Amino acid sequence: MQIVLLESVMRILKKAGFSMANLADTKPRCFDVVAKRGDELYLVKVLYNVDSLKPESAEEIKKLSRLLSAVPVIVGERFKNDFLERGVVYTRYGIPVVNLATFYDYVVENIPPLIYSAPGGYYVRIDGKKIREIREKLGISIGDMAKRLGVSRRTAKKYEEDIDTNLETAAKIEELLGTQVIKAIEFKSFVDYDLGEMEESSEKTKFDETLVHLSEIGVKVHPVKQAPFDAVSLAEDELVLTGVKPVREIKRRAMIFGEISRVTESRAAYITEKDVKVNIRSVVFILKEELGSITSAKDFISLIDEKAKGEK
Repeated sequence: MQIVLLESVMRILKKAGFSMANLADTKPRCFDVVAKRGDELYLVKVLYNVDSLKPESAEEIKKLSRLLSAVPVIVGERFKNDFLERGVVYTRYGIPVVNLATFYDYVVENIPPLIYSAPGGYYVRIDGKKIREIREKLGISIGDMAKRLGVSRRTAKKYEEDIDTNLETAAKIEELLGTQVIKAIEFKSFVDYDLGEMEESSEKTKFDETLVHLSEIGVKVHPVKQAPFDAVSLAEDELVLTGVKPVREIKRRAMIFGEISRVTESRAAYITEKDVKVNIRSVVFILKEELGSITSAKDFISLIDEKAKGEK
């Protein structure tokens, strides 16, 4: 079922005009597909039973989403021993979760879901500004609206402050005002994209001396554990997917994160001890000894660009 679901997700993305990179043969991985269409970039995790998502995988995909300015989404069919419903957004460790039909509606038909699941039932987000404008236009006071809805005046006032509510109350408000006030749910609304307080991980000091060196010359290094690359480096406002781990199948690994680089439109650099005699589009191979001559983040980007020109 897992394979069938993944294939269905990829067909949907292709139909919607996304370019993709598939990580299905990579382990470990926190996402299965990276897909881009225009300014939209998605990191998609496919799990038939969403309960199987591990906390560390969730944190990793959220971290990568912030660094890559991507939208994380989990596509599944079962959650907490029940089937997911169409048009409803669930969450797992703060990541939006939808079934295949909802995902299709969202990316192909451009129909976003309106309902989300939370403890206690189903809820919606309402447009407080619109509620106030229509209420005043119709000459309905806050007190009168509260009376007709069967709530306190204070609660009625909160509806105009974008408080979320249940489906029943939202339906009453729409009936009273004669207009739709429920707001669409966008997957990106679940992610805080502010990198201001996202510190470089201290794990880099335990991970590889190369990452430590890059950090010391001004490159912001964020190691990752569940991706084909070993870190996301930020240098001169440029994203560099960075590989440093020596592996037996380095060509295959580089090809995968080269594809991710192509889709995300970022640079990719694999730093190695020995010269690698392979030519992979989008990936630049750099010898560790070559890093000894650079002293700034700007130098790092310049070295990548020079190596890329030389390989062409």
